[in-house]
Amino acid sequence: MRIKLILWIFIVLLGCVPPPVESTTVDTEVYANLEDCEPCDLLLNFASSNYQNQDWRGAINNYNQLLKCSCGKWDPENTYKYMAYSYQQLNLLDSAAYVFNQGLKYTPDDLELLKMAGENSGRLGNFDDQIYYFDKILSFEENNLEILELLSNVYRDQGMFEEQVNILNIWLKYDPISKNANAEKKAAFSALGKDESDVDRERWLGVPSNIQYGLAYIKTMKDAGDDEKIIEVCDEILVYQKFNREVLKYLGDSHLNLYNEDKALDVYQILAKADPTNYEVAMDISKILANKEQYQDALDWAEKAIKISGKNGKTLYQRGEVFYDIAESCGVNENDISYWTRAVYELAWQDYRDAFNMGHKAAKNRKIFLKENYITTIGMWFQLEPKTEIKLSECPIDCFSWINRTLEELNL
Repeated sequence: MRIKLILWIFIVLLGCVPPPVESTTVDTEVYANLEDCEPCDLLLNFASSNYQNQDWRGAINNYNQLLKCSCGKWDPENTYKYMAYSYQQLNLLDSAAYVFNQGLKYTPDDLELLKMAGENSGRLGNFDDQIYYFDKILSFEENNLEILELLSNVYRDQGMFEEQVNILNIWLKYDPISKNANAEKKAAFSALGKDESDVDRERWLGVPSNIQYGLAYIKTMKDAGDDEKIIEVCDEILVYQKFNREVLKYLGDSHLNLYNEDKALDVYQILAKADPTNYEVAMDISKILANKEQYQDALDWAEKAIKISGKNGKTLYQRGEVFYDIAESCGVNENDISYWTRAVYELAWQDYRDAFNMGHKAAKNRKIFLKENYITTIGMWFQLEPKTEIKLSECPIDCFSWINRTLEELNL
């Protein structure tokens, strides 16, 4: 009997203990008598109509009515989203944050709701919450470029550059050619006291066969003026793509900048075969050959450049430079310039004149100088009568006789 009494008392006491209280949700705030509620579909229509008409307070009231009538589960994706948005339109951001939080209890994988919650947290200055929501999205969808950019911006604005770099690395994994991501990473590196060029270097070293990554790194090195590094990278890239025109141009230019004329010439000649329509390469070759006093070849390449370009100011100027160098190389006695030398100077002057007339302003000074000092004169032509032309192939001087050009008397 005594045992039964104790057991009965224990059961009574156990029945008096309240059940565990669940975390507060909007759905706990329901009407005591749901029979007083309108049908859920009708309430949803009322709320949607308010929302579409931008009656934000009316929308909020009707969405609240939906939740109090235990209709929140009918369309949780839109109910909480539109209700929170309505609060945002009234600048009631704390209320919006509460609604977002409640909605995510029903749809924790709703990426749009998570994004809206994150942006709302940012407007409230709750950056830890904002980071949490954006991180949550990335846990479902790591390649979401929009969220990666937004999260990168949050970390940047908070001065959390190490964390920003981690996010940028993920961004670049899925969008490796993103100029914005690269620029942000370089800025982050700079803020961390790191060399910005390492951004392009790291990306290229990760996939050395990727030509575009290599070119991006080369361009960074070009801005830094590091020709030795450019040569090193170009040589590596050309292992994978032997005749890449852009890479060959960078390689030739860098050798030339370092006064490696022979190496530059070799590269430009390869490039000329790979890109036979590039008149600027032909000009580069002509310049090097002229500097090496290989004038016949220099003139040939200048002629090629003119032919390829269809005769423009730049190519005419280069041919004029070759003629000028030829005249200078044979020695100029300012007190007694032979008419052969003057004829070559005049060929240069004609090209400078035509180049200038085509808009190549660099030819102006040469044109004026030669006309005033070194081209043929009326008195010289008078002495040559009855000749009205000078054939350079008839010149007794070896350095001019190979030039297959004829100069006619000009009426200046």
